[in-house]
Amino acid sequence: MKIKRYISILLMIIVGFILQTTIFDYLELAGVKPNIMIVITAASGFMFGRRYGMFAGGICGALMDLLYSDIIGMSILLYVFIGFFNGLANKLYFKDDLAIPLTAIGISDVLYGVVFYILSFMLRGRLGIIAYLRQVILPETIYTVIIGIFIYKFIHWLDSKLYPPVEVPLE
Repeated sequence: MKIKRYISILLMIIVGFILQTTIFDYLELAGVKPNIMIVITAASGFMFGRRYGMFAGGICGALMDLLYSDIIGMSILLYVFIGFFNGLANKLYFKDDLAIPLTAIGISDVLYGVVFYILSFMLRGRLGIIAYLRQVILPETIYTVIIGIFIYKFIHWLDSKLYPPVEVPLE
């Protein structure tokens, strides 16, 4: 059963990565694109636990590093941490609640943006974090959370189809 979940997460990551690098490249709003990989990583950790979140984070981070980064490992590390910390909140997971997972996705995207800024720009002497926060991080977070509603609902629906609840007969 566990291998089935890993495979389903891997397939979601592949589809999400293809969507992020193709369709969402053309759906840019206010100069930003949603981060589908953050949504999948945060949702995997939040819904399924730390191990699945870290697995999703490692794969998502590796794909992002291979396509967009000059330094391999930075996105992997950030995404694995996002998966791990969202996995710690797994005990707060309720199937019908959208507020907590969307908040987790938003916080994950903001923290990713801030840490990415620190590692990519601040260490090189660029100290305009407030402008970067206003122009990139916050608009991306809003866009990611809006798109995250649909992706999270899809992941939730897919999980209910792959793992229907087991009914225990009453004696």
